[in-house]
Amino acid sequence: MTSDRGRPRGHSDVLVGLQYGDEGKAKIIDLLAPDYDVVARFNGGANAGHTIDTPSGRVVLQQVPSAVFHQGCELYIGSGCVLNLVKLRDELALLRSVGVDLADRLRISDRCAVVQPVHFLLDRRTGAAIGTTGNGIGPCYADRAARTRDGVRANLQLRDLLADPAGTAELMLAAVEPELEGEPDAGERLVAERERVAAMLESAEALRPMVTADRTHLARKVADGARVLFEGAQSLLLDVVQGDQPYVTSSHTLPGQAYVGGDLPPRYHRHTIGVAKAVVSRVGHGPFPSELGGERSAAYFAEACRTGRGRAEEQAEHDPLELLGSPDPLDVGAALRMLTGEYGSGTGRPRRIGLLDLEQLREQVTLHGVDVVYLNKTDCLAHYGDSHYGGVPVQLAAAAPGEEGGRIQVLPVFDAEQVRAAVAALPGLDGIPASMLAFKEYVEQRIGAPVIGLGLGPERDRTAEFARPDTLTGALSGALSGSRQAGA
Repeated sequence: MTSDRGRPRGHSDVLVGLQYGDEGKAKIIDLLAPDYDVVARFNGGANAGHTIDTPSGRVVLQQVPSAVFHQGCELYIGSGCVLNLVKLRDELALLRSVGVDLADRLRISDRCAVVQPVHFLLDRRTGAAIGTTGNGIGPCYADRAARTRDGVRANLQLRDLLADPAGTAELMLAAVEPELEGEPDAGERLVAERERVAAMLESAEALRPMVTADRTHLARKVADGARVLFEGAQSLLLDVVQGDQPYVTSSHTLPGQAYVGGDLPPRYHRHTIGVAKAVVSRVGHGPFPSELGGERSAAYFAEACRTGRGRAEEQAEHDPLELLGSPDPLDVGAALRMLTGEYGSGTGRPRRIGLLDLEQLREQVTLHGVDVVYLNKTDCLAHYGDSHYGGVPVQLAAAAPGEEGGRIQVLPVFDAEQVRAAVAALPGLDGIPASMLAFKEYVEQRIGAPVIGLGLGPERDRTAEFARPDTLTGALSGALSGSRQAGA
């Protein structure tokens, strides 16, 4: 591809999660990063938790794009993100402690909104009802939309802190004071908030060398041939508009948002890459049509959040293999959670577990123009061999109102030994069980998009790849046409 001036022109791809989060997006970003010059974030903030397992180490990232272990890759945090400055500084320090220094690789838009002390107060006061992370993300985005509060500017950007630290600090503290009025320990808390603001200003100053005011930075790089991969922080079913209110995140998570919050014209878009996982999970409250145990599971999760019950308590009280053999879907969900490690990476709280919902995936593929899909945790489906299902259950339609469990199809189960042998044989494809390949083809037909990678473990090299996005440009339209006609 060339530009109008005859120079080589690059392209951009967007990678998004197709479910409720925790699909393993960071693993796929880390896998694909060598094919790109820039990996960029376009939404969200410290409410993300992206885990990367590589030969270089294991890290959990919140705000930094997930290509940290690839030295030749620039990282960019776009203007659509909101920043917890102290956490970002700490995250960079953590990376330095494992030998990754991003001083010359990370660029941050100076138009990112800053999460202020008042946002933390508001989120912790009201966010529990919808299961937020308490990181102030929603109130920050709300102030970005409101712009002012009582006639005073409410949306503060990184460039404000750098241009006028003292004045910006006054604005942040002025917003906090009314929220503390009447509290018995208001004086002590205000002192603590002053300390928080001081830490924010110090963090902003430490980040200054990485901050750019150049809004054409990515556009110029791509016009000169750079390849960009956008990384969605949260997933499609949690989009602030397309998700089920109020149980959503506070930003747009859709592929198109990459070109608003990521600071690049959409003319450079090439592929939309979707990531899903075969054992589906959801953190937080809200609808979950394929949830094992239905409303009983949702109630168990709510109680676990209230009491702090998590991984340690479940593993101490239950034998997952015994639960797996139970005819009760609630027990099967608990067993899969324990066997596959479906707990919050930071909190340890249990995630709600559901079947792979193919109708839901088909809708997301169609609605958002998803070109190709990576399906993670496919190896975990072998656990169903010890369940009462006698095979791998997938959901084809949601349950009717008031009923538990939708219409499912049970497919041949994967032999666990064959799966382990396939993992050992990677990166080759010869050892992939025939039943897993048949499962892949069935999923493609139902969702209308090629599955170009199967995740067989959390590490980068435990992915069975059938193609890569860079190899698809010429053949993608035919592959998509075949898949979508078969799924029609």
